[in-house]
Amino acid sequence: MKTLFKSGVKVGLALTLGVAGAYAQDFCSNAQHSGQKVTITSNQTGKIGDIGYELWDENGHGGSATFYSDGSMDCTITGAKDYLCRAGLSLGSNKTYKELGGDMIAEFKLVKSGASNVGYSYIGIYGWMEGVPGTASNLVEYYVIDNTLANDMPGSWIGNERKGTITVDGGTYTVYRNTRTGPAIKNSGNVTFYQYFSVRTSPRDCGTINISEHMRQWEKMGMTMGKLYEAKVLGEAGNVNGQVNGGHMDFPHAKVYVSNGTSSGGDTPKSSSSSAAVKSSSSKGNGGSTSTTIDACKDEMGHQGESKTTQGQNNQSVTGNVGSSPYHYEIWYQGGNNNMTFYDNGTYKASWNGTNDFLARVGFKYNEDKTYQELGPIDAYFKWSKQGSAGGYNYIGIYGWTVDPLVEYYIVDDWFSEPGANLLGSKKGEFTVDGATYEIYQNQRNNAPSIKGNQTFPQYFSKRKGGARSCGHIDVTAHFKKWEELGMKMGKMYEAKVLVEAGGGSGSFDVSYFKMTDKAHPLAQPEPESSSSEEPKSSSSKEDKKSSSSEANGPSSSTTALFAQTIKLQDMSGTFQVLDMQGRYLGTVEMQAGSDMKDVLFAKFHKPGVYMVKQGSYLNTVRVNR
Repeated sequence: MKTLFKSGVKVGLALTLGVAGAYAQDFCSNAQHSGQKVTITSNQTGKIGDIGYELWDENGHGGSATFYSDGSMDCTITGAKDYLCRAGLSLGSNKTYKELGGDMIAEFKLVKSGASNVGYSYIGIYGWMEGVPGTASNLVEYYVIDNTLANDMPGSWIGNERKGTITVDGGTYTVYRNTRTGPAIKNSGNVTFYQYFSVRTSPRDCGTINISEHMRQWEKMGMTMGKLYEAKVLGEAGNVNGQVNGGHMDFPHAKVYVSNGTSSGGDTPKSSSSSAAVKSSSSKGNGGSTSTTIDACKDEMGHQGESKTTQGQNNQSVTGNVGSSPYHYEIWYQGGNNNMTFYDNGTYKASWNGTNDFLARVGFKYNEDKTYQELGPIDAYFKWSKQGSAGGYNYIGIYGWTVDPLVEYYIVDDWFSEPGANLLGSKKGEFTVDGATYEIYQNQRNNAPSIKGNQTFPQYFSKRKGGARSCGHIDVTAHFKKWEELGMKMGKMYEAKVLVEAGGGSGSFDVSYFKMTDKAHPLAQPEPESSSSEEPKSSSSKEDKKSSSSEANGPSSSTTALFAQTIKLQDMSGTFQVLDMQGRYLGTVEMQAGSDMKDVLFAKFHKPGVYMVKQGSYLNTVRVNR
């Protein structure tokens, strides 16, 4: 990872608007600075009213900042190695986020202008935690990143361990954990500590973020929390090879507060009965999660849609698209009586008998013109079962090829008989991801079958330690990144698929839960359900103001604003378009007369939440509770 963060004396990312998708926020259009103000031009911390603020840059004189008693701030870079400007809650390291009496909520409005020579930039939420077990210093530096002064949002270089994705505050965030040695709060020297990151997929410049919800999701991913030192809105920019020149981050509205306590701006948050209040997405009113994650071990999918069975062809690939899904199948073998059956939703079955080598896989097929960095992040969610035997070698997990250079690769999560180093080659290292340690190997194949005919090429392996597993999540990109760190170069992507390979025997394999995501195919999630008394409201967020007419096959913007009189769905049938509560098109469902739309939606999307369904001029909301 790049050496980006310089400290503990810098705190507070610019907060991100998360609830903006469901509730209009006047500050997105009407924000302006108000109250008393103080302008500083060198490294300094302080308070103005109830607002804790700090300006820090590595040079000590690379910019200025004006802080206001309403929590807003205006941050200007003149020429800084690493510049941080932040304001919000100074919490004193005596309580965890669970002990604050409510959720930490942040609101922000950002107006930015370009800077030159920006190596990295983070705008969102920032802070430190103390008393965190797991590092020598018991410290964590954390970020929720919603925007940037750089050309692109931070990528996988930001952390050495990618934990997965979460959907919260109306957007998708990628979560990383990094280990860093450097300056930290309350310490004059360098110490080792963790960094936690939530990085929003698409930047936005106005909205609300539930900081506590990110922390809840981090905990679910095994990232331990501690006592909160602070939670602030932050604008940061820097360059490890020079300095940032120019750059302006104006926050005419910035506020961090505890939802059931006192706001950082000195105002008491309105009660939840107020239409302007930040509302919990939980219908139970318990501050429940606003995120949606997949648990392939518990979620039910099963084989859905039309099926197709292929016997394949000896010593030749048989391949094609999987129904109308974005997935692709391939079967290849040498000898024996074998077949695979795949279904429209990507699940599949395979069987083999008397083969020398058999491979069946389903997933993404690429055009050999992009790297994994350009296509990713790539993730797989799976549940499978196996029976019988699979010969002297066998691999179950993620499989694929790259070209330029030609590489055959495996992420091995399961097996019939555990493969050893005699099969995998020379050991290159180990790393931890998805709750386990993987051993990394490289092997050489000479004049062997490949996607380009018989060739000589390397094989890369990550093999899970501590026992095989048959369900869960695989962070495919994390393995690619680690391999390259070890000098195992990846080329342009040919494929990334869930595989079973058998080197003999007689057996079968059944994938009953299957989902893969990448940049072009992110998780399509509905908005979490709100109180049943609430009607969806339009968003003032720029990100959410996009007309849904731009979505493929989605309804027009005029239609998304229409909520027709309720009609009994049980009396309707045919094809329905499905949207989330921000008007984003999710797909279609088929309904028979007399069916329950709740059951149809759950069978299709496998997630509770509030959906919009449309047929012709009919548009209504359906709440799926299970």
